[in-house]
Amino acid sequence: MKKFFPILLVAAIFVTLFTVSCSKKDKNDGGQSYSELIVGRWKTADGGHFEVYNANGTGKMWDPADDVQEDEADTFTWEIDSNNKLTQIITYQSGAGVIPQYCNIITLNSTTFKYNNNGWRAEYTLTRVE
Repeated sequence: MKKFFPILLVAAIFVTLFTVSCSKKDKNDGGQSYSELIVGRWKTADGGHFEVYNANGTGKMWDPADDVQEDEADTFTWEIDSNNKLTQIITYQSGAGVIPQYCNIITLNSTTFKYNNNGWRAEYTLTRVE
């Protein structure tokens, strides 16, 4: 048994490292889930685009740069799945209809929210508004 102990120890370490390295990250380093972190008001650095995420899965977005104010905002519902993919179902006030947007979260922490979307091939970097 003594001569098999090193082999078992190495195997146990390998399995532990492999399991930890392949586990899905659904919480950030502070322990909050992305669904908790996203709640709040966000804006681009130039203040030309705002997004608000409510805890109940609703939100709104508007672009003051396009002379659209918060009371004229497009509304959406949002959801973050188990793979940390953000889905927004946007209802445009302009009558353009209801459009799904599927996004990849690149960074989400207490101050920065960066994502890209598959359909429009755009990337957004937002900061939290206090």
